[in-house]
Amino acid sequence: MLSRRKFLAAAGGVAAAGFLAEQPRVLQAMPQATTELGKVKVRDVKTASVKIKYDAHLVKVTTDSGLYGLGEAYNRAGIISHIHSIKRHIIGEDPLQVDYLYHKMTESGVGQGSRSGSLTGAIAGIESALWDLAGKILNVPVYVLLGGKFRDKVLIYHDTGSPNVVDPKPWVEEAQRSLSLGFRAIKFDLNRFRGERWNRTLSSQDMKAWVRILEAIRLEIGPDFPLGVDLHWKYNTRDALRFIQMTEHLNLWFIEDPIPPDNADAFARLTAASRVPIATGENLYTRQSFRPFIEKQACDIIQPDAQKCGGLLEMKKIADWADLYYINMLCHNMCTPVGTIASGHACLAIRSFIALESDSVELPHWQDIIQHDGPIYKDGYLELPNRPGLGVELNEEVCQKHLGESSGFFD
Repeated sequence: MLSRRKFLAAAGGVAAAGFLAEQPRVLQAMPQATTELGKVKVRDVKTASVKIKYDAHLVKVTTDSGLYGLGEAYNRAGIISHIHSIKRHIIGEDPLQVDYLYHKMTESGVGQGSRSGSLTGAIAGIESALWDLAGKILNVPVYVLLGGKFRDKVLIYHDTGSPNVVDPKPWVEEAQRSLSLGFRAIKFDLNRFRGERWNRTLSSQDMKAWVRILEAIRLEIGPDFPLGVDLHWKYNTRDALRFIQMTEHLNLWFIEDPIPPDNADAFARLTAASRVPIATGENLYTRQSFRPFIEKQACDIIQPDAQKCGGLLEMKKIADWADLYYINMLCHNMCTPVGTIASGHACLAIRSFIALESDSVELPHWQDIIQHDGPIYKDGYLELPNRPGLGVELNEEVCQKHLGESSGFFD
């Protein structure tokens, strides 16, 4: 016969089981986190550079348990040397202490540009690999460790090829190519055809040529298709504003970096006068660099690059800070699928996120850098694998076939 005490204990067990089933995955991971904390130690940090449009620097954090984490650093010269100089600060440490290790690396490298220079891009590669490793240890996807997801998939916008010609026809063909690849949003880089390079002026002839090009693209893709423009921080405030005013009838999604990203006051002046949304951020680094742009509301959209600004959690902190001012976020991205998927995990966990950039998908070997069953992008979106960590494994044969010059493979 079931006693009252046994009945209540059994009922409590059923209720607890039901409660656990409804718990967020981050809470379900807590018992395992307690069990695994301190048991795994970082053994080494290794690198491999894979050629896409540039040398992309992959990072591998190994441990004494045999588990490892993959990440991707910023793709510029000197990053590999930075990684090998900074890695000593995390060897022997517990990889579950990701934010602590991030700050340990940044504090040790302040004099080398860990908050506003290329060292930030090296630390970002290690940080994303640590998140992958932590997710594998705790058996949850990285987006869970970043707070959970706001969406199930990530909108991708295509950074197209931009013909260096005045004739709109090749530009329209580029837009058609993006549509044929399945993208639901695109961006063009507008190139100056006339004038002096150094004085930041923009000629009336170029402005009119650009408007004709954009009008032809808009006619092809329709009035509401998301169409962004990148001016690559080349122009003065007055000429940039004049061009922006000439585009008001085109319903542009955003204009990115029309002036140099060194003066938040100048950006604030431009943004306040513009009816077209202004984006900036790919050339900014940690929260310290983004601070004046956010607090002065100097842009309508921030655009951090996870591999440049310090990593996945740093990007989320920047975006959450900007969200206090109701400034949305695009994610700048120039990566292999490793870095793209890493950024995607952060984008899932960022409330104000809009879209993630892609610029190398047309390369034949790009998506084959990792193992995958189907296309990485589906109908213009990135659907992330629901596996532990980042959920990616390298296709080592493809990686080794396309290694950058003088690069070994995680030697």
